[in-house]
Amino acid sequence: MELEEVQNIWSNQNKQMPYSIDTAELHRRILSRKARAVRLTNLTERLNIVVGVGAGAFTLWTNTTSRHQSFFIYCYSVWMFIVVILLIVARVRRRAAGRRFERSVQGELQHGLAVADYQVKLSQLMRWNIFIVAGLILFGLWETAKPWWATVGIIVVMSMGWYVSGFENRYYRRQKKRLEELQGMLNAI
Repeated sequence: MELEEVQNIWSNQNKQMPYSIDTAELHRRILSRKARAVRLTNLTERLNIVVGVGAGAFTLWTNTTSRHQSFFIYCYSVWMFIVVILLIVARVRRRAAGRRFERSVQGELQHGLAVADYQVKLSQLMRWNIFIVAGLILFGLWETAKPWWATVGIIVVMSMGWYVSGFENRYYRRQKKRLEELQGMLNAI
């Protein structure tokens, strides 16, 4: 190497930032995390809607055809249909709100954060919904004079649901935190 080549390399290295952020990679990570949040939210909403319609219809049909009908089981069926309607309305609003974000790096990140925040709130609401569902079912069992072990079984199943939903909620919070970290990186640029 000649002296001029060494000087050119040295001057080029001095012009570069020692710690630079690859914006293309950051954009790819933001799009990936946003897409994951949207897919997961769509799956969660659809699953909750299908389960709500199925549970509401099954209990309504079972209670209607039973010898011992329960007012509380009818209330449970109606509650499940109300939850499904609210989920559908929330889904439509969320999807409409997603169209308002810019298709820039910052806009994609804001959209991903909005979806992640919605997912955390939806998970928390569905978690608290366990208490309403359990109460209506337990009152229904009490009203129809079911055996004590059915009550214990429902309490155990609902307690397990509450416990598992805590893991789910914490997972969604971690996903949201990762998006917030990406927002911090983007704001640092």
